[in-house]
Amino acid sequence: MQNLKLNADLVAGLLFAAFGAWFGASSIFGLSLGTAFRMGPGFFPALVGGLLFALGLVIALKGWRAEHETLDLATVPWRAVILFPVGLTLFGLSMRPLGLIIALLVLCLCSSMAVKGMSAIRAVILSLAVTVLCIGIFSVGLGLDLPLLGDWLR
Repeated sequence: MQNLKLNADLVAGLLFAAFGAWFGASSIFGLSLGTAFRMGPGFFPALVGGLLFALGLVIALKGWRAEHETLDLATVPWRAVILFPVGLTLFGLSMRPLGLIIALLVLCLCSSMAVKGMSAIRAVILSLAVTVLCIGIFSVGLGLDLPLLGDWLR
């Protein structure tokens, strides 16, 4: 029996396939799909989930067939692995009570601090610039009704 080699393509492909299957299944079983000519709210998420699942299988198959390039856990950027999901979670949790401005600042600060070699001053400047850009695009440009200040700050 051949030993399973854990490499980056195999792990990434399996993660893509798992997320695609989860999103696709949750939209198929939880939302109305409709038809191709009269799409329901679950049609597009199911389509994207299916495409992500297929892409994940292709990438995992490429990783499975790789002859070498095993994953060394010492080279994994653990700071980024931890801070990116923390930033996304904090964004989701702070959007309603604190609003878009604070939620975007928190997300951008967590994400920029995940980059190796990023100084605190550069992270703050980058976070402010991205926040202003996102507010300009989504609130002003697209006219989305996103609360800039949340319930706790009004």
